[in-house]
Amino acid sequence: MLKKFIGIQLILILFLTKISYAQSLIRDGEVEKFLYDLSNPIFTAADLESGNIKIYIINDSSINAFVALGQNIFINTGLIFKYQTPDTLIGVIAHEVGHIKGGHLARAGEGADGANNAMILSYLLGLGAIVSGAPDAGAALILGGSQSAQRLYMKFTRTQEEAADQYAVAYLQKIAYPPDGLIKLLQFFDSEMIPYKNQIDEYLLSHPVSKKRIDLLKSRTQSWNFSNKKTNDKLQKQMNRISAKLEGFIANPDEILEKYQNKDDENSNYAKSIAFFRLGKIARALELLNPIIEKNPNDGFLYELKAQMLFENGQMQNAVLLYHYALKLIPPRYNAMTKVSFAASILGVKTNDLALINLAIKNLKEAQVKEDDNAIILKYLSDAYNKIHEEGKSYLALAQYNFAINQEEKAEKYAKQAKEKLKKTDKIELLALEDLLEEIKSNKAEKKRF
Repeated sequence: MLKKFIGIQLILILFLTKISYAQSLIRDGEVEKFLYDLSNPIFTAADLESGNIKIYIINDSSINAFVALGQNIFINTGLIFKYQTPDTLIGVIAHEVGHIKGGHLARAGEGADGANNAMILSYLLGLGAIVSGAPDAGAALILGGSQSAQRLYMKFTRTQEEAADQYAVAYLQKIAYPPDGLIKLLQFFDSEMIPYKNQIDEYLLSHPVSKKRIDLLKSRTQSWNFSNKKTNDKLQKQMNRISAKLEGFIANPDEILEKYQNKDDENSNYAKSIAFFRLGKIARALELLNPIIEKNPNDGFLYELKAQMLFENGQMQNAVLLYHYALKLIPPRYNAMTKVSFAASILGVKTNDLALINLAIKNLKEAQVKEDDNAIILKYLSDAYNKIHEEGKSYLALAQYNFAINQEEKAEKYAKQAKEKLKKTDKIELLALEDLLEEIKSNKAEKKRF
C-alpha cells in the first residue's frame, strides 16, 4: 500500500531498468523554503525570475542534481545528506543555473538525444499523477516515456559543463561566496571515477567530470578572499533542521531511534518525533515535538507537522485548528501545500457547515494558483463541492482531475455529467468545461493519427 504523508509527501516512483529500483518525489514547504533561500541570491545574480524556477527534491541516495525541461532543478537527497553545510548545495545550484542560463537544455533537445525532453515530460507528468493519488496512472506515464531511468537525466558535454562552471563562478563572485563546496564535490566525483576511467562512457554521465574542469575552477577563484561564515550562520540552522526532518521521514524509523537514543538536542528529537509518528506512536511523537514548538513559537512548519500527525491519527478538528494557525506563520510563497492540507482536514470533519466548506474551497483555489499542475487539488475541490450539493462543479473538478492523471475516458464521462448539472450562472465553470471537452477531443484525434 502506498503511504502518503500530507505535509511531507514521499511518493513511490517505479522505473523499468536493468535492475529495478525506486525513487520518491518529496514535497515539503520547509525543505523547499530552505532550498529557495539558498538559491534566490543565485537567481538574482543570473537575472532569472525566482518565481519561474521550480526546485524538485528527489529521494535518491546518489550524489546528484540536474536540470530538465526548462527551468526545473532536481536535487537528490543524497547530495543534501553528503555535505552537512550549505557550501556544496550553493555551488551546485550555481552550476545548474549556469546550464539554464546557457541554454544547454534547448541545444540538447536539438541533438540526437532530443527525445529526452519527451521522456522527462512523461516523468514529470507521472510524478504529478502519483502525487495526486493515482499511482498506477503515474507509473504508466513514466514507464511509457522511457525504458531506461538512466536516460532520464539530461546529458551535457564537457564543453557545456565548463561553460556552466564559468557561469557558476560569475554568480558566486556576485554573491561573494567561496567556490570550495563546488570544487569539493567535483573532486569527489573525480575520485569515484578513477577506478573506472576506461570503462565508463562519459556521455552516460549527467555531469562528466575532468581534472581540467577542477583546475580551471581553482585557477579562476584562487585570488578570492570571500568568507562563507556570515551566510552559513543564517543557513546552517535551517539545514540542520531540514536534514533532521528528511532523515525522520526517509530513514528506517527504528534505526533513527537507535541512532539518537542517547541524544537530547532539538534536531535529534525532531527526527525521533517523526520516527515515532511513522511507527504509529503518536503520544510519544508529540511528547518530543511539543517542547520544540514551545522553543520556536513562530515556526509555522512545526505547527504544520503537528497538524499532520493529528490529521493522520483521526483528530480532524484539532488538525483544522493547527493548520489554520500554521498558515498565519508560514510565508505565503511556501504555504500552498499547507492550504491543501488545511482544506483536506476540513473535509475530513463530519460537517456540512457551509462557511467551513467554503473556507476549504477558498484555500484550495488559492493553492491552485501556485500549484496549477497539482491534480490532487481538483480531487479535493470535487469532494468539497459535493458536500455543498454543487453537483455540476463537483463533476467538472472530477473530470479535470481525471484528465490531469491521464484517465481520459473517466474525464469525458464526468465532463458530460458536469454539462448536465452546471447552471447557466456558472459561467466560469462552463467556459472551463468547454476548454476541457476541446482538449479531450483534440487528444482523441491525436491518438487516432498514431
